[in-house]
Amino acid sequence: MPAYADDLERLLRLRRTYEERGPGLLAGPDTPLPVVCTASILFTDIRGFTRLTERFAHDPSGLLDVLNAHLKKVLRSIAICGGQVEKFVGDGVMATFGASGHQPDHVDRAMAAAIGLIGANEALNRRSAADWGFRLEVGVGVASGPVVIGPVGSADRSELGVLGDVVNVAARLVTHAGPGEVLMTGTVYRAVANMLQSELTNQSAVRGRSGSLEIYRMALVGGRGDLT
Repeated sequence: MPAYADDLERLLRLRRTYEERGPGLLAGPDTPLPVVCTASILFTDIRGFTRLTERFAHDPSGLLDVLNAHLKKVLRSIAICGGQVEKFVGDGVMATFGASGHQPDHVDRAMAAAIGLIGANEALNRRSAADWGFRLEVGVGVASGPVVIGPVGSADRSELGVLGDVVNVAARLVTHAGPGEVLMTGTVYRAVANMLQSELTNQSAVRGRSGSLEIYRMALVGGRGDLT
């Protein structure tokens, strides 16, 4: 579902308007209408973060330092691949590819970002894990399909939301991704199958969603395609 010229212009106007107004997006006049387009959605999540917060129970500032060291790598990997970080979700992020402008290769970009951020996090572990006394493990979920981009909230407080079934699916997939793993839908897999080695998982359902999905797993650390 490629964006037509008027949709693309409206999408760019939405982004610009949100940059200018921030939480007051719906408070000003002439807010651009929502736009429907096809995009790839990427979620990240640190595995075992609850245990990590317990470890830093008496040093929350130390926890923040560790988290930001990790997020710095994640954000850079997403930016290099042309992604848009939509929001922070706990210890992870939600990013979009193809929801900020014309990116016909948004699936490739999302997968490149997933691989890049896992590799960057592994490099961070090699540099810091001995001093920390633990490793940071990250999982990634990626899905692709139609989404709507538009203001969410009220005139008092609003933000630019990206909504759709694929957003929910990607958010669910990341909860099942193991350390150094990317879980992706069949749509994503088929777009990159000739470049990446992945396997069909035995998981076919996404909690809170009716129907089943093809879900593929790519292991980058501790599995097939182990980083060296």
